[in-house]
Amino acid sequence: MITKSPAVFLICALLTLSVSSVFAVDNPQVPQGKSINEFVSPDGHIDLDAVRQSGYQGALDLKGIDVHIDPKRGEPLVSVSTDAVSADSADDIYWDNSIPPSIPGVDGAVYAMTVYNSQLIVGGSFTITGGLFTNHIAAWDGTSWSALGTGMNTTVYALTVYNNQLIAGGYFTTAGGVAANYIAAWDGTSWSALETGMNSFVVALTVYNSKLIAAGTFTTAGGFAANFIAAWDGISWSALGTGMNSSVRALTVYDSKLIAGGYFTTAGGVAANYIAAWNGTTWSALGTGMDLFVFALTVYNNQLIAGGYFTSAGGVAANRIAAWNGTSWSALGAGMGGGAYPYVYSLTVFDNRLIAGGDFTTAGGLATNKIAYWNGSSWSALGTGMNGGVSALTVYNNLLIAGGDFTTAGGKPSAYLARWNKWLFLCGDLNGDGSPSAILDLNFLVNDIFRGGPSATCGLCGDLNGDGTPSAILDLNFLVNDIFRGGPSATCGL
Repeated sequence: MITKSPAVFLICALLTLSVSSVFAVDNPQVPQGKSINEFVSPDGHIDLDAVRQSGYQGALDLKGIDVHIDPKRGEPLVSVSTDAVSADSADDIYWDNSIPPSIPGVDGAVYAMTVYNSQLIVGGSFTITGGLFTNHIAAWDGTSWSALGTGMNTTVYALTVYNNQLIAGGYFTTAGGVAANYIAAWDGTSWSALETGMNSFVVALTVYNSKLIAAGTFTTAGGFAANFIAAWDGISWSALGTGMNSSVRALTVYDSKLIAGGYFTTAGGVAANYIAAWNGTTWSALGTGMDLFVFALTVYNNQLIAGGYFTSAGGVAANRIAAWNGTSWSALGAGMGGGAYPYVYSLTVFDNRLIAGGDFTTAGGLATNKIAYWNGSSWSALGTGMNGGVSALTVYNNLLIAGGDFTTAGGKPSAYLARWNKWLFLCGDLNGDGSPSAILDLNFLVNDIFRGGPSATCGLCGDLNGDGTPSAILDLNFLVNDIFRGGPSATCGL
């Protein structure tokens, strides 16, 4: 037998009355408008985020809809007629092309992104951004684009922040009009070289042990031998042992070690198949490594995540993505597939989810065009994804930003950049104190309902779904879904 507290019974009773009034299909005075099918998630619940994002405020057409309470669990159930379900993904509404405006947008692929001085920095093969000449690198402040000096003379492939400076690496040989061989620093005003730079491309950057780490296809840094990887201490370049026997494509830090992935099969002279760890003194392998190339690295749930073109890791089947726990490799579900040459090229973590981008059409056996997320146990799509590869991922202003060589995201025009605006909301905060609280917010709800609306002394209160506006219908619907789903969702922020 399921037991509930008196408070929950009270809310259930209030919600039952409210739902019957909001969703009454027999009320001839309710005008017919946009179909509610557009806002119903696959599990049969109303997707309130989709309602909010659409901006729609009119009546909803409830034709073919049955809303009732499950007599066993007291949970609201929404049934949608099968012939009314859209073939498009309802989640496409969360793809937003306002970074940049789709026209004129960015005129070439985006390969790297980071955040510097509270601005989103993007680098790539483009020369125009938002109508401005930006030459392969540009900054977005949340409202408009700006150039970083005169930019570079060709492609930017990697970005990071070191010693309060923006560091860019790539195929270029000039930055801001000055000689800068494949790597340069921006101090907020002007570009400068890092000594004499490299003798070939820089394609990966990170910071480790207070040093800037650069990697790529080069064999010298600052004029000294440095096979495919080197460290900058703010004054000069140095090698990391004897380096690798082939190019390095990805860098991150895990378990107090620098992790490098790429095309190499030895690191520091020892066997290390496509991935290796540097402890500050020596290189070591991570198990038996992979059977093919590693293109992307990040850390998620205390594990090292590697993505690339491989199909096994540590001798275990792992399609294009795998996790290292410090001892052994494991697969992430069925991994990625689809297409002639599927691969994972970019990784990041957003709202407790692992986000993977690249050139694949399935993840975990599901259709996921070029981008997908892993919640710790299974893969899911982000709407209908992109029509071209995703080469860069980051988080800016609590939004997931994707860059690549795509021109649509979620079926909408999106010139090489798009943002995903689902998941992160301050939800459940009924009394507007900035913190969801079961007791305080429940008391507010009870008082508020019987006092006829949000109190004028309460500030922005009653905003259950975190969209910034108290709304009787949207916030009530959020409450219905949220209570019967066990409280504020872990994917919802606070």
